[in-house]
Amino acid sequence: MNPRSMSLVVAALLVACVVPVTAQQKLGDMVAEGGYEWIIGRWVATTDEGQKVEFRYDWVLDKHAVLADVKMAEFNYRGLVMLAPGSEEIFDVGADNRGGLWKGTWSEGQGGLVHRVEHTSPDGQVRKADIVYEKTDVDSVAIAMYGVDGSGSRNAEPWGKLTYKRQPAEATTANAPAGQSRARDYQTLGDLVSEGGYDWLMGKWVATKEDRTYEVDYKPILDQHAAQADVKIGDFKYFGIIMYVPARGEITQFGADSIGGIWKGTWEQDNNDAANKIEYTKPDGTAVKIQHVYSKTDNDVMKVREYPVETGGSRASQPREELTFKRQKAAAPQK
Repeated sequence: MNPRSMSLVVAALLVACVVPVTAQQKLGDMVAEGGYEWIIGRWVATTDEGQKVEFRYDWVLDKHAVLADVKMAEFNYRGLVMLAPGSEEIFDVGADNRGGLWKGTWSEGQGGLVHRVEHTSPDGQVRKADIVYEKTDVDSVAIAMYGVDGSGSRNAEPWGKLTYKRQPAEATTANAPAGQSRARDYQTLGDLVSEGGYDWLMGKWVATKEDRTYEVDYKPILDQHAAQADVKIGDFKYFGIIMYVPARGEITQFGADSIGGIWKGTWEQDNNDAANKIEYTKPDGTAVKIQHVYSKTDNDVMKVREYPVETGGSRASQPREELTFKRQKAAAPQK
């Protein structure tokens, strides 16, 4: 696949028919039962050098997931914390504005709440660390970062440890303050979008079929190192993060929905269109595969077709759903 030919349909217009399912335990229930709801909020600390560090955790998708943001100087991270369907595993996936990709798991530990992370740099190097959260009082938390060796053992001493104070919520943003561009030797998702001429896809889109409205809003984040998709179909909501993996030349996406499902997929060129092959894991842990194909009609109209993916991995010959999306005008700024 030639990444330059990929469109920003990597922003994932999820239009799958959502079938009601039996209610399953959601992340919010698990966090409450474990007594860890205190971590939700905005936490700020200052280093000895006077540098501000901020961690922020917000509920999204009716408490089926947590949106995580980390800021330090010009570094920005955004990730999504989710509960694996059919299990009690809490995991997360995210990206930063320096081309890094992150994944991790959450668990209870002797020192507090443990977030084990794995960071992959643009050149493919992998590093692991433990972030340990220890509640000191209702408005304070000590956060320590430890290196993890090749065998998976945590170092005895942390790289650093700071006490963070709870702060009033502010509007979230996944872009660092404007400043000088950092030198880099890799391409970002935004580079691929611009070179392919697919900036037209950014914005808000709406489709209507059989009295059901499909609303999609997607935008670049993290200095265009990633994209964010918000989808609403009636009461159903989806949130996804789309990332480019320079070391593999691959565009991936990961997301969650408001009924406890998990979505992951990859993108590839499909003649003049773009195709997103998706594996959707239902709340009960069973998985189905589908493929969405995106076709541009003009700058303000596009068609999205959904195909079942058969057992052998190929898509069906005919789509089971087709929608026409129209671009929505941006709301006028409030005076």
